[in-house]
Amino acid sequence: MLLPLLAAVAGLALAVLGAAYRSWCVRLLGSLNAVTRTVSQLERGEPVELLAEHTGPPQTRELVEAVNRIAATAQAVDERYRMLLSDIAHQQRTTLHLLGIRLERLAAQLPPQSADVHRMITHDVEQLSATVVELRAAATATVSPPVEVDAAAVVRERVAAWADAAAERDLVLGAPHAGGRATVLTRSGTLERVMDIFLDNAVRMSRPRGAVIVRTAVTDGQVHIRVTDEGPGMTPREREKAMQRGGSGGGAARYGIGGNEGWGVGLSVAHMLVASQGGELTLENGPGGRGLTVHVRFPQVTSAGARPHHFLPDVPRGPVSR
Repeated sequence: MLLPLLAAVAGLALAVLGAAYRSWCVRLLGSLNAVTRTVSQLERGEPVELLAEHTGPPQTRELVEAVNRIAATAQAVDERYRMLLSDIAHQQRTTLHLLGIRLERLAAQLPPQSADVHRMITHDVEQLSATVVELRAAATATVSPPVEVDAAAVVRERVAAWADAAAERDLVLGAPHAGGRATVLTRSGTLERVMDIFLDNAVRMSRPRGAVIVRTAVTDGQVHIRVTDEGPGMTPREREKAMQRGGSGGGAARYGIGGNEGWGVGLSVAHMLVASQGGELTLENGPGGRGLTVHVRFPQVTSAGARPHHFLPDVPRGPVSR
């Protein structure tokens, strides 16, 4: 009688332990699935909620805590980014409003032959004003998903758009492509805005009858875009400050990073946009130490679903101010 009783007790104990183990596994897998979902949301730049506290093994608790710290940091960066967008838009809106009023007053005093130029300037101001409106809306807008973009095609398009501005200064503007599938993953319009910042600076700063060369190449799983001008260039310290919001002085000011020219946010905004899309931006000396080369690298998209990491909110497409 004792042996069957012991066997029954052992069987019951094993059943209880098995049920407890299955329950523990279910909780563990549920936590790991939640971590996977949260990481995927962070990767896509979507809003996330912090994970519930996990009561499993120490390693899993540490993982959940680490993911929560990353999510909290991403949300804080998101908020600062949106505040920056709002600040920029507010400043530009006021300046553009005053500029529009002055253009209206100036129209009556211009000679007839200047009417076309006045209309072009007015149109540009209106386009920029529309961008500011979109910029303010982007501070509270839902984040759009990234899409596959042909970087070489975007470069050709923006170089063609800046051809007239280059011609006015007798600049050679070229865009050779070394070949290869130059597909990257960014939010719609971001690469166009970044290229506009680079080309505006390059055309404005290059010496007359000089050259601005934009090169696109694909190497080692990276899409490289280089914009080289024949301007005054920057010192190492100026290049470092150019990446920082509010940096100013010397060459950085001349390239739209402060001072009296531009809007004081050009290359710093480009740096922020590129970084938010999983890319990297560096400033280098031009060939022979002359001028400036802006070098952007994005991970190349080689298969469906491949994407760079750490997406943050983007700004809407439109004309770029410096």
